[in-house]
Amino acid sequence: MANISRLTHGAAALALGLSALAHLPAQAQEPTPELRIGAVISITGGASSLGVNAANAIKILEERYAANTSLPYNVKIVTYDDATDPSKALNAVRRLIQEDKVHAVICCSTTPNSMAIIPTVQEAKVPTISLALASSIVEPVEERQFVFKTAVTDYLTVDRVMDDMIQKGMKRIAFLGLEDSYGEGGWIEFQKVAKERGLEIVAAERFSRNDTNFTAQALRVRQSNPDAVYFHAIPPSASLAQAALQRAGFRGQSYQSGGSANQGFINVGKAAVEGTIVAVGPIQVYDQFEEGHPMAPALNEFAEVFDGRYGAGKADIFAGYGWDAIRMIATAYDGLRQDGQVPADLAEARLAMRDAIESLQDYYAVSGVFSFSPEDHLGLDHRSIYLTTVKDGEFVLNTD
Repeated sequence: MANISRLTHGAAALALGLSALAHLPAQAQEPTPELRIGAVISITGGASSLGVNAANAIKILEERYAANTSLPYNVKIVTYDDATDPSKALNAVRRLIQEDKVHAVICCSTTPNSMAIIPTVQEAKVPTISLALASSIVEPVEERQFVFKTAVTDYLTVDRVMDDMIQKGMKRIAFLGLEDSYGEGGWIEFQKVAKERGLEIVAAERFSRNDTNFTAQALRVRQSNPDAVYFHAIPPSASLAQAALQRAGFRGQSYQSGGSANQGFINVGKAAVEGTIVAVGPIQVYDQFEEGHPMAPALNEFAEVFDGRYGAGKADIFAGYGWDAIRMIATAYDGLRQDGQVPADLAEARLAMRDAIESLQDYYAVSGVFSFSPEDHLGLDHRSIYLTTVKDGEFVLNTD
């Protein structure tokens, strides 16, 4: 009986042990990794013609990542509207860094807003991709180690435009541009390239984004008798200033920077901007490329997705800037994950992300072919810029 008793007690103990195990919580599963991206875009305000499509492109990618159940990580994108206000942009970026704890930031649609946030992202050591145009956003690189951009620089644009001026025998040129940091960046590069190319600057006038009367500037430029006038601005002022120059009697060739490479420029300027040569990104003219163009796959994918959502012909370079920025960040993160190099610590992860973005080479995107380096945080060349002429309300690729 004693043996039976011991067995009975042993069985009871085993049953109790199994019962206890059954009530223990299941072993916690590893949480799904999450890539957090913050975007600050000018959805409203004076630069909304640039920002809305970029925000739309980012929204499409946010939805596509959320629907992709095969991804071994989640992608969370937080977007704020800075209303084209540098102070609001700065506050939004601080919120993304401190509260939303993002791995990387996309900001901003304009040069003034992009410049305003540089000290903050540099101090916080957060990789940031700007969608704005000025070279000063990423230069000097030793003071902008955490800042990249998807938009072409002023220098590349001006250099390409002056190539065309020289080919057409133009010698006397004039500048009309914004009086903010975007306009200043263009003016600096305009002077630099003109000196390199031996062109004479006969007039230079500036105006505010909110100006509506450009008569005085237009008359002074007209009186200088230039062969060509280059505008470094964004709509609506870019369109209105050119219309004023036409009313003042100028009949020479007008050129516009990439800031006017959107339908808003044509919609505001109408007949006054017909014949204007505009520097555009590949997406504006991808459907005019010859067969087999190396950028076609990236451009076709983007245009198909974007136009499928918003209508034929809606995809523009500003939407492309936003699309490229998100894709670059995700590509960099994916590469780190595959190599097992995404640190758990957020500060370390941000540093790793910065290095991964800087290592992207021959990256075919909507805006061009990117090859970053420690000395170059733009990574683009002339393959990112095409000259078009506004004809019948369309950007038509120049083939000469």
